[in-house]
Amino acid sequence: MKKRMLSLVLVLALALSLAVPAFAATYTDIQNHWAKTYLQTLADKGILNGYSGGTMKPDNNITAAEALVLLSRLYTLSDAEKALIADDYVSEVTASVPSSYAWAYGNFEICRAAGIITKDELKALSLDTALKKEELAVFIIRAMGYSDTASTLTVKDMSFADAAKTSKNCIGSVAELAKLGILTGDTNKNVSPQSSVTRAVVATMVVRALDVLQKAGTSTLTVTAYSGISRAEGIITAVGSAAITFTGFDGLSRDYAVPAAAGIKLNGTAVALSSALTGCHAILSMKNGSVKALAVDRDAATVWYQGTLTSIVTSGAGALTLTDTLSNSSKTVALASTTTLTLDGVTAAVSKFAAGNFVTVKAVSGTATAVTALTAASSVSGEITAISFGSTITLKLRDDSAANYSFTLDFSSLPTVTRGEKNISIDMLTAGDRVTLSFAAGKVSKIAFAGSSSTVTGELTSVTTTPDGTRWTVTANGTSTVYVLDED
Repeated sequence: MKKRMLSLVLVLALALSLAVPAFAATYTDIQNHWAKTYLQTLADKGILNGYSGGTMKPDNNITAAEALVLLSRLYTLSDAEKALIADDYVSEVTASVPSSYAWAYGNFEICRAAGIITKDELKALSLDTALKKEELAVFIIRAMGYSDTASTLTVKDMSFADAAKTSKNCIGSVAELAKLGILTGDTNKNVSPQSSVTRAVVATMVVRALDVLQKAGTSTLTVTAYSGISRAEGIITAVGSAAITFTGFDGLSRDYAVPAAAGIKLNGTAVALSSALTGCHAILSMKNGSVKALAVDRDAATVWYQGTLTSIVTSGAGALTLTDTLSNSSKTVALASTTTLTLDGVTAAVSKFAAGNFVTVKAVSGTATAVTALTAASSVSGEITAISFGSTITLKLRDDSAANYSFTLDFSSLPTVTRGEKNISIDMLTAGDRVTLSFAAGKVSKIAFAGSSSTVTGELTSVTTTPDGTRWTVTANGTSTVYVLDED
């Protein structure tokens, strides 16, 4: 039955082309058809497409592949959500579905993510097999999110004369659709659960299902597990107590709290957060600003480096040298003819790379297999949450979206710090200051201090004047705060 059910879903997919019509098409063969309204409704939404020559072929049986494509189009997904779904399911789909259906892989991936089909069903799927009505019922119920309710129903909940002909694992779905008025019997009160399904019948059932959802307050179908999810790829550069510092391929280091409920996996196996993950490549999944999952990969032969490119050899296969941020040491990595080279998101030749680029390098057994370089400048605005001085300067910042960043600044190459048009020293910055940090090749190149306006009452306890400016220390309620005077 699993094989048949999955076939059913895929049937719908093939009948639908990937293009969404830009205007309402008129199909010559549905004008006097009993299901014209249902067919036209799905066609107008871009869910069901016709054939060349302006026909819909409403009485053709639908195949499993066609069904999957149709059902996948019921969901409203952002490009980012589609990309995340593809990341999770592309390997499974390509391994289970023949390449002749590559054009519909994305649709199949959405159906997997939405729970319309299972992994086992996908493996057993016969894409060109006609779909049975009871199979369609199962997939529509899953798409609607009504599986729990359907599972409580039995054949006794159906009034169809041939209800007993329904396969055991489809009974609940058929009964639930009948209860909702989505599935009706013929004049003899037969539902014909084992019969194949025409495009007209599919359109009718799907439109009725959408109407039921709309009346229940669901006007848009989403894949809950991916709704609002964002992901970041990078290197774990520090691990603290229930927190990590994570440096993305954009060169920016961000701090993330990792709640106990977050799923942490190393090479696919659940692990606890520990310093052993430092230096590993990872993909961070977040929803509403909270870390939901951390997928880490590590093997003995693979090392990841991030830092500023200092030199590059273009002769032969080539090599590059960078100052690795994590170890603060120089690393030279050989390139190969098979090395994937990306510059600002675009595939590029090694000759396009230049000293000063921020690079992320994946090296296997000493040879780079992938190099991602960044030249574009960027900036982040927010409030300094902490700044500390030691052998280096650590500056932490929270931006307007509540993302937390961490930057390590070297005294030998400090960024320019400005207040208005005047340069100031970095030690004039304190927690609470609002600043804009500018980056070049992944490094902080400038800090612009925005300042703020407020009234402070307290005792002036000291005044310090330096070539960089004047600072007042004001004590109020036992707390001393240093203020930099604006003398412009």
